[in-house]
Amino acid sequence: MDSLKSRVRAGYSRSWVVHRYSKIGLWPSEQRVCEAFWPHSGRILDIGCGAGRTTIPLVQQGYAVTGTDISVPMVRQGHRLNSTDVQKATWAACDAADLPFSDGVFDGALFSYNGIELVPGLEEKERVLTEVCRVLKSGGKLIFTTHAFEAFNRFAFFRIRQLFRFWCSRILRRSIEEREMGEVVYDPDRNLEVYYMQIVSPRIYRRMLKESGFELEYYNSRQRIDSDRAPAWFVDFDPDFKFYVAGKIQRENAGVPSE
Repeated sequence: MDSLKSRVRAGYSRSWVVHRYSKIGLWPSEQRVCEAFWPHSGRILDIGCGAGRTTIPLVQQGYAVTGTDISVPMVRQGHRLNSTDVQKATWAACDAADLPFSDGVFDGALFSYNGIELVPGLEEKERVLTEVCRVLKSGGKLIFTTHAFEAFNRFAFFRIRQLFRFWCSRILRRSIEEREMGEVVYDPDRNLEVYYMQIVSPRIYRRMLKESGFELEYYNSRQRIDSDRAPAWFVDFDPDFKFYVAGKIQRENAGVPSE
């Protein structure tokens, strides 16, 4: 697990990758979803912020944003790109599974551009979700995106091939680096951006959100949001990225000691 996380950190610390992620700007769908679910000028945690693609525009729109990323060079670049703006974000290089913030301090959180899929393993993903839930205020909203697991798009053959490889390794008891379904692990000696990814179904994310203290409030594809179409809550073959909006469950008896 630590080895895979180190590969993710290394991939997103390469100078050419940092440069590639230095383009600033929200997707129209991100803009619409953030405005719909977050209070204006709220305090926002931007997880996996990279070089500030989403962090800086959110600050410019009046949010108080803290950008975090596992890659130190990414955070430094974001700070540089934001340095001449009148409104500034705060920045922190940290692991999303161990956030250096107090409980209940953010109104919202964003994990954009499928960043949650770079967190190695389902257990670690749930740890990240639990940490985000901890630092959100009661009722705070987490927004994140994933690849389209169910879609018959240009990646469908690759996903099927990986699934076949995974089950063959289990049946034949052959060792491969992929330990869970949906994982893709690349050679650490190659000069790559992405060394690890895990694409899983919406059903698994819904379960993990519930177990982490969230309630799923909205699920839709980027394409549907951009064209004002309603969500497909069950099977959604739309090939574009999927948006999840989950609210931290408000506990009626929070802070009241049990008898």
